[in-house]
Amino acid sequence: MKKILSSFGLALALISTHSLAADNYLLESKLSSVSFTTIKNQFVVEPATINTLSGELSESGKFSIDVNLKGISTGIPIRDARLNDIFFESVKYPDVKVSGKVDLAALSNGPKKLVIPVQVTMYGKTKSIGFPVVILKNDNYVMVSSSSSVIVGASDFGLPSENLTKLAATVGGIKISDRVPVSLALVFKK
Repeated sequence: MKKILSSFGLALALISTHSLAADNYLLESKLSSVSFTTIKNQFVVEPATINTLSGELSESGKFSIDVNLKGISTGIPIRDARLNDIFFESVKYPDVKVSGKVDLAALSNGPKKLVIPVQVTMYGKTKSIGFPVVILKNDNYVMVSSSSSVIVGASDFGLPSENLTKLAATVGGIKISDRVPVSLALVFKK
């Protein structure tokens, strides 16, 4: 009898977990990205995109997103490698973690323009940032897109200034800005 009750309890737990997961949205990594632009010598603008994202959005509105820095793509492989190896030190700090909460119930009447407060953890340091976004929710998808870029500084997260100096040395000592505009496009599917 004990064995039957134990098996029944396990079955209920699995069913409960499955129905809970069915209410969650998973990030569609093929349709999602984080973009930033580096600025060298005050006038040279170099765009970069990271498409290696994973994450989840619960029906209660809590979300977490992992951004794997190894997925940086500038269109120039040597630049990608230098950003990863020298600047971000992605061997030691491979991921940027983003978490927060949004009121999904408030999104039932069409797209909304909001500023979502998020916790961003990078290089071992967490910082609160408000992301201005447009969110559209339907029965199966939640789409989030930047309504304007957020300016983020490497020093805000404790990235050593010598990392930027070393990176600049690889391109002839050209000055590179510590601050970059960041934008995002996220698609979550139920």
